[in-house]
Amino acid sequence: MRYVPAPIIREAKKYDEKAVDFVLHHFEGYIVNRCLSSYMDEYGNTRTFLDEDLRYSARAALLSAIGTFEFVDPPENFAI
Repeated sequence: MRYVPAPIIREAKKYDEKAVDFVLHHFEGYIVNRCLSSYMDEYGNTRTFLDEDLRYSARAALLSAIGTFEFVDPPENFAI
């Protein structure tokens, strides 16, 4: 799993347009995957589609999370 670098998150918290776009692009695949809905058509086939309302809500929640994200310093005995 790739992570969003901390400097980009810091800039996104300031609502820097490029940083926010980077974060949105980073999570776009996950958002789309989680916003898929299925239904059964009249022939009994399962159809899958992207629920745009759910996708909009997920993107809005991500933007809200960017603004409230808090950095915490690691403990003294933290080792990488």
